[in-house]
Amino acid sequence: MKLLYPEFLWALTALSIPIIIHLFNFRKFTKIYFSNIELLKEVKLETKSKSRLKHLLILLIRLLLVTFLVFAFAQPYIPIENEKQHGDTTVAVYIDNSHSMDTKGENGYLLDLAKEQAILIAEGYKATDRFQIITNDLEARHQRLVSKDEFLGLVEEVEPSYVARGLDEIYLRQSDALLEREGNKTLYWLSDFQKNTIQLDEVKNDSSLEVFLLPYQQQGKGNVYIDSIWFDTPIRKTASEENIFARVVNKTDSPIEFKIELSINGGIQGFGNFTIAENSSINCIVPFTVAQDGMQHCKLYLTEYPDPDMLFDDEYFFSYNIENKVSVLQLVEKETANDTLGYLGNLFNTNDLFRFTSKSLSKLDFGTLNQYDFIISKGLTDISTGLSSELINYTNQGGSLLVFPSSTINLDTYKNFLQMLAGGNLLTLDTGSTKVSYLNVEHPIYKNVFDKIPDNVDLPKVNQYYAISFANSSGTEYLMNLQNGNSFLSSTKVNKGNFYFCSTPLTNEASSFPKHALFVASLLRIGEFSQPSSTLFYTIGKDNAIAFQEIGTDVEKVTIKSTTEEMEFIPEIRKVKNETNLLLYDQINTSGHYNITYNSNPIGGFSFNYDRTESDFSFYTTEELSELLAKSPIGNQAKIIEGADGALSINVNELVQGKQYWWQCILLVLILLGLEIVIARLWK
Repeated sequence: MKLLYPEFLWALTALSIPIIIHLFNFRKFTKIYFSNIELLKEVKLETKSKSRLKHLLILLIRLLLVTFLVFAFAQPYIPIENEKQHGDTTVAVYIDNSHSMDTKGENGYLLDLAKEQAILIAEGYKATDRFQIITNDLEARHQRLVSKDEFLGLVEEVEPSYVARGLDEIYLRQSDALLEREGNKTLYWLSDFQKNTIQLDEVKNDSSLEVFLLPYQQQGKGNVYIDSIWFDTPIRKTASEENIFARVVNKTDSPIEFKIELSINGGIQGFGNFTIAENSSINCIVPFTVAQDGMQHCKLYLTEYPDPDMLFDDEYFFSYNIENKVSVLQLVEKETANDTLGYLGNLFNTNDLFRFTSKSLSKLDFGTLNQYDFIISKGLTDISTGLSSELINYTNQGGSLLVFPSSTINLDTYKNFLQMLAGGNLLTLDTGSTKVSYLNVEHPIYKNVFDKIPDNVDLPKVNQYYAISFANSSGTEYLMNLQNGNSFLSSTKVNKGNFYFCSTPLTNEASSFPKHALFVASLLRIGEFSQPSSTLFYTIGKDNAIAFQEIGTDVEKVTIKSTTEEMEFIPEIRKVKNETNLLLYDQINTSGHYNITYNSNPIGGFSFNYDRTESDFSFYTTEELSELLAKSPIGNQAKIIEGADGALSINVNELVQGKQYWWQCILLVLILLGLEIVIARLWK
């Protein structure tokens, strides 16, 4: 047995006080006169003996009372079996300050209990020990080792965070901080151990580390939240009806009736009423119409329903921009009178959505290709190395490219181009007559274009075509095929862009496609799908870079500002090839809409949402957590402290110092005090 505070033993000198009191009381006597002393001799002997025994017993009780009181302050304990108190210790404490910890448990808010626990942990160690605090925010000031007093101050400053972290990441940060330290090294995890955040299968085991898990249990009844949102098509138009889809999840044990509303630029544009069964999810469709072009800041949110616990995930922010025009470039071998007024010119010039331009190879400036959303190569006989490189780069950066070959091509250059771009293999021109026999109506290009496809639909006839295969390309889909199985029109996803290849030249001699209704539907839809699209939303804590258009040279004039709060900062701008990235470095920690301004003028915007990892209220029980740890690489050095949100001080002190006996000393003091009172009053 050892004493945590042996300096209190000096108080044992107080044992002399009851002894002195006893001696003085023993010497006191009172004179009583009797007429016949002989009658009292026998009584005197008996009374004197009982009195002496009583006083000695009271003295003993008082001595024990003082002794146990002193020992209670000295805090006796039996050290833990593998006690390491002989050296300095480094302690790393993880406080889970995520959304789910900002809820109530049996003894109060879980985050407050965790902070109390962290303070008790620190108080159990010596003043010379070193400490690290880490939260989901991963603040730089929390990564370093600090003194005990500084650690206690940092714990008091911990606030709820909207960032979720996996335990594998936390373990890595803690172990790295303690890597170069000598002596004892101990990790503490104070968390509700939500199932979505437990990833311990691949952590690197460090046998020098002790890991203690302190689980907390909330009393919540579940959660209802918007999990995700999406459009079913990539096309956004003004004055046309749109549908926004939202997946709503009910993690409660009862059905929920709710209303979901859509706000665009501050005004209500759509809503719907739904019912969701217990412990299930549904996809909600909210129709709406946008009346004007430009940036659309949108928010879907749940209302008119009882949310038992969480509110942060009842809304979902997203933004998109409706461009006025889609820029289309027709690339031809040589300019002729029909280049502007030909099939493509007549098609796109008569549609307000498009801005059509035709250029020959001799007048093409490769540096201007990124100005176009959609490039159509029509009738080129040769694709040079320089042109091939520029078109491949254009497609990789997000452009859409459609190739109609000539009937007299340089097969080698076409082969190299197609192989590099889409993994395709091109064969010589086939002049046998055939026709299109397959139309992929499930492809997004044709989805919702036709109300019904007739059984005997008249598809284009083909007199010339190049056989092509995409055996090495997993991103290729066939839009139309010929009777012999060869591709007529294909689509290949290439990095950020799309590549389309028609196996027949765009001439009346080659096929009836230029005059067929499918020509109009196919080209217009491909053009619509070429609209510049931006990411609908980003996630706080995960996305710290925003891809954006070319920005002027005065980067200090670029700012990001919240649409609802007085929050503004200058992002770092990094350019890679033709792409510009705005680096945020965790400066955005609140969900909502944000505008990008250049010289105080808005030039774009984006939206951020909180991570939905915390929305699923599924937690490991102590038994489940024990089984999980046993299978993990750290199973041999990890222990669980049960009842962490109850008897805080007892559990932690016993963990750090060993089995505590101060409270037994207090109990004995109370028992002895009561015994003294009983003896003094009842022993006559």
